[in-house]
Amino acid sequence: MSKDDSTWLNICYVAFALLMVYVSYKFIYTVGVQMAWVERYDEWFPSVNNIVAVVLGGGAAFYLASSGERREYHLGVISEVRKVKWPSVPDTKKMTWVVVVVVIFFSIVLGIFDWAWSNLLQLILP
Repeated sequence: MSKDDSTWLNICYVAFALLMVYVSYKFIYTVGVQMAWVERYDEWFPSVNNIVAVVLGGGAAFYLASSGERREYHLGVISEVRKVKWPSVPDTKKMTWVVVVVVIFFSIVLGIFDWAWSNLLQLILP
């Protein structure tokens, strides 16, 4: 594994920590609103919310990065992703149009079946 892969892995750990801080903050704030802690403890609740969110986010990232086995696995994933041959922009546009056409076709077919089935049921069930 090159130093570049290790650097990218550390950036991913930091991004994960920031994401967990955000999710923890929103979760604790939502619970605080539902339990009326935000209004009742308006002086110190925001500070506690920030501290707990940072501790939870940092703890989750530390737990993720603490195992050497897990770190080697993540480095292996990064090295495998580097080997992927990504499609070019024209290929991506072509494949997108194929998907759009197939979705339109199947939505028309399903619409026809739905219309026929509903008319059939209206004839059978008065």
